[in-house]
Amino acid sequence: MRPARYVVAALLVAAGLVPRLGAQVVDADSAFTLGDFAKARALYEQVLASDSSNERALYRLALLDSWDGFLDRSLARFARVRQLDPANPDLMVAQARALSWAGRTGPAIALYDSALAQDTGRVDALAGRAQSVAWAGDLDRAEALWRSALAGHPDDPSLLVGLAQTLYWKGEPGLARSYVDRARTLAPDDPTARQLQRDLHAAVRPDVGTSVTGAGDSDHETFYAQDLWISGALFRDVRGTLTGGWRHDGDPLRSDNSYGIAGVVATALGPTVGARAGLGVRRLESDSGNHTPLTAQLGFSWQPAAATALSLAYSKAAFDETAQLLEHGFTIDNLDFEVDLDPKPAISLSGAAGATWFSDGNRRFSGLLSALGGLGHGVSVGVLGRMMGYRIPNRGNGYFSPDRFTVLEARAIYNLRRGPWGLRADGGLGGQQIDAGGTAPWQSEWHLTAVLSRGWNGGEITLEGLYTNAAGASTVGAFRYHSLTLAVHQGI
Repeated sequence: MRPARYVVAALLVAAGLVPRLGAQVVDADSAFTLGDFAKARALYEQVLASDSSNERALYRLALLDSWDGFLDRSLARFARVRQLDPANPDLMVAQARALSWAGRTGPAIALYDSALAQDTGRVDALAGRAQSVAWAGDLDRAEALWRSALAGHPDDPSLLVGLAQTLYWKGEPGLARSYVDRARTLAPDDPTARQLQRDLHAAVRPDVGTSVTGAGDSDHETFYAQDLWISGALFRDVRGTLTGGWRHDGDPLRSDNSYGIAGVVATALGPTVGARAGLGVRRLESDSGNHTPLTAQLGFSWQPAAATALSLAYSKAAFDETAQLLEHGFTIDNLDFEVDLDPKPAISLSGAAGATWFSDGNRRFSGLLSALGGLGHGVSVGVLGRMMGYRIPNRGNGYFSPDRFTVLEARAIYNLRRGPWGLRADGGLGGQQIDAGGTAPWQSEWHLTAVLSRGWNGGEITLEGLYTNAAGASTVGAFRYHSLTLAVHQGI
């Protein structure tokens, strides 16, 4: 006895419906290819109304449902079409992607493995598996999978972006930036190309966002700030960002405001080198007078090896971190050098050195070293050391300026990914020494940072909180400092 679907097909042929259905499928496929997804959906639905087992219509509708966020309906359709064609690797990968977006990372990884058993070099399956492992919370294993995939496909943009996202979640922005720069030089600029993963589209298409921050310390210094930005491609391989912001600083005696606008352009100078430059202006308004200093930035990043990233950056900014500082109209010039090393997926090393020149003649030099080792299941532990030294010919200008500030601490980081949700907790416990003219005693030091995020196709919302007694966290050297930031961005 023939399967039921062949019987149905024979009846449709007898009724003269097959040619009409075939034409509808062709029209639907054409609309889908051209990006007219509303028309494609309507046509595929008409096909299913006449033939509920049409494999093409089920597959494309399942894809459209997953892209539009109707994941339960998408998975139900994928289950039906997989019954019709259980060994089709394209269906396996598409269903696995929808499962991963729905937070069912275990079944998704198993399906990706099944597709890779048929074709070990299939890029979308390699990328999907690594992404699902990252969303399941095992960032070290995910990083290893991304790197293994890139060994066979070193110039694939989706793999580069996937590794960059995982490194960003692990708290390694230097390495992450270098991989994103490489991806942007290699990604196709065809607006109809939809074969790259959604993460890549989110990284290169226009993006708008805003963040709101409130902070205070035990010296009763407070500030509230809001920043807005829009970012997008200006030319091929050149991305521009326009930012605007407002800040309100207050203390028991005064409250002042500052406003600013700036533009930044970033480009890749080659496969491993990136550059950015920006210019802006900041308006400082207070009872003692107004100031309008220019702001600027210039930076270079270089990835000399797969697990190494270097960056050098200069910036000129208004020193408006407290109400008293804002009244003086100070500016600061910063020069920063950073290096990130990732010799193994479970080990990361970082170093930084910086110099700051204040417009009142004071200077500051700083250095930082840190090491982290992954223990699995999203947990990393390590150590951090930081030192700042000041040259202070002019004291008493309203900001924290000891001769030397030193911190040594043990750190623990926890990263959790569950589908679109993410949680990162970073805690440290150690000692700090604040020396102003003599040998100061060591004191306890601690900090706790937590970041909760929720992503969707092309956007993300994050809530970040910080609480610490580290003197270096506050411009006035207060021993309790807290901040809360809410940020939202959305790809256009």
